[in-house]
Amino acid sequence: ELVPAVERVWQGELAAITRDLHAWLLDHLARDGEEWLPIYFELAFGPVPGERDEHSMRGDVVIDGRFRLRGAIDLIEEHLQTGVLRITDHKTGRRPDKIDKVLIGGGAVLQPVLYSMAVETALDRVVHHGRLFYCTSTGSFSSHPILLDERSRAAGREVLEVVDRAIETGFLAAAPTQEACDRCDFRPVCGSDVFRRVARKPPESLADLLALRSRP
Repeated sequence: ELVPAVERVWQGELAAITRDLHAWLLDHLARDGEEWLPIYFELAFGPVPGERDEHSMRGDVVIDGRFRLRGAIDLIEEHLQTGVLRITDHKTGRRPDKIDKVLIGGGAVLQPVLYSMAVETALDRVVHHGRLFYCTSTGSFSSHPILLDERSRAAGREVLEVVDRAIETGFLAAAPTQEACDRCDFRPVCGSDVFRRVARKPPESLADLLALRSRP
């Protein structure tokens, strides 16, 4: 039902996917296999729908004794020499231009840090780092690793604290950035005057969110 009307377009897309898969398997996964051993695929914690790793956990993971998380992790690998773990979240889009120094990206990039913290808690294993792997030619097959250290843990806890305070006060305002609106599928739901509505809110009510967005 979804095949494009032009046969050449369909064949071109299939050929592009095939090239990406070959490059991913032969140039990246095979090379990584000399150092990293895949041990879990789509490992879930909490009631997450879909096909999941058989070792998935039914219950939520509690971080720092107070934050309940649930989700599913694309890939967990074990280092063959040291035994530490690496968490991977796969991305099929373009690698952002200014991601090199990102820890949480102002609260927009959370998988590497929060997934790493969740795995460390759930499996009682040392997690060395989490990473975003842009696993297509569009993303140049590039990786952005984020070391799980005290700095990244503090950044992850700050995100969770901001969300917690918003829930506690009952104030979960829609206050997107301009860039987020430009690529969002829900613009017809929010309407065109979302920034005018945000500007009418008391500045102090968005202080937590604005402070979070300033974080790398």
